[in-house]
Amino acid sequence: MFVANGVALTTVLPRLPEIKADLGLTNAALGLALAAAPFGSLGAVPLTGRLIARVGSAPVAVGAGLVLGFALPLVAVAPGWVALAATYLVLGAADGVMDAAMNAHGLRVQQAYRRSLINGMHGLWSVGAASGAAIGTAAAALRVPLTLHLATVGAVVVVAALAAAAWRLRGPDPHDLADDTTEATAKAAAGVSPDEDIAAPAPPPAGSRVWAAVRPLAWVGLLGILAGIPEDVANTWSTLYLAEERSAPAGLAGLGYTVFAASMMVSRFTADRVSDRLGTVTVARVGGLVAFAGYVVVLVSPWFAGSVAGFALIGLGIAPAFPTLFHASGHWPGVRSGDGVTVLSWVARFGFLVTPPMVGIVADSAGIGAGLTIGAAAALAYALLAGRLAPAAAPV
Repeated sequence: MFVANGVALTTVLPRLPEIKADLGLTNAALGLALAAAPFGSLGAVPLTGRLIARVGSAPVAVGAGLVLGFALPLVAVAPGWVALAATYLVLGAADGVMDAAMNAHGLRVQQAYRRSLINGMHGLWSVGAASGAAIGTAAAALRVPLTLHLATVGAVVVVAALAAAAWRLRGPDPHDLADDTTEATAKAAAGVSPDEDIAAPAPPPAGSRVWAAVRPLAWVGLLGILAGIPEDVANTWSTLYLAEERSAPAGLAGLGYTVFAASMMVSRFTADRVSDRLGTVTVARVGGLVAFAGYVVVLVSPWFAGSVAGFALIGLGIAPAFPTLFHASGHWPGVRSGDGVTVLSWVARFGFLVTPPMVGIVADSAGIGAGLTIGAAAALAYALLAGRLAPAAAPV
């Protein structure tokens, strides 16, 4: 599920300069079209908690993956800005639902293993992201028609989602650690055995529980917004930055994102052990500082290779951010795991919503390099506020 999601979202990124030129878009117009994706997510993600409660996290993730795969080729045939934005609206809705559902299922797997695994799962997302970016870069260099490129990748995503369905954990999603702790505390207070059932009031509707989790997770949500900005800026604008500011040809402009995605993959496959040893707060704080340093290198270096190296540093630093935040939201005291993950996924979309048009407007007026400073500022703020994760910093 993670691999399929990563491939679908990134394979089109190296071809954004081509799409921009073909449709005659400005940086601001392209940014607004791309912002339709998080806008679609904002509308769809709040429904995910109810869907998970009814049918389970894995079926929801698989269903959203099928929509993602079928919608991807529509980017290639969009005749103008409106159609492109509408396509990204659908892609964003499917991605948002899939993101929340597959992370909820991932936390279910992690809880069974009783050790940190979520970074590795996001590492597999990075495998898909790096693969999708490499495919897109190669397709651009070989001048493969965009329609053929995206239709092929969309078909692969559909097949992968169907294959993942066969390996999902069966049955309904169990209660999370917060619910188990609450139940154990209630039994102790009632003076009964842990194995004995006690009467309990009926739980509130699933939807109301999701919204009730927003307030206790406010700081986690803010950190999700801050973490999403530096990742989204590198995702969306690295290719355009290298093409326009470093005069890289089409076959090399996508290398910045490919290296960024590959370094995220390496970081996430090692971050679980580091998190178990040093704790999530330390990992978040150091990661934010490394990402900030990467942005400085990108902007200061006058050479193509230096900028590519800077994007690699950004990937290394920001990679553990969302796995860390999903772990925190899924283990926050007093909040159900599925509700916490849904809230984080929803709130974080605000950052993805405002970032593309904001960077695009700045880029049109002062250059893409000036737009990248927005990512640098967010990475630094994320590092400075990482201590707010302390209530959920205990090991798995």
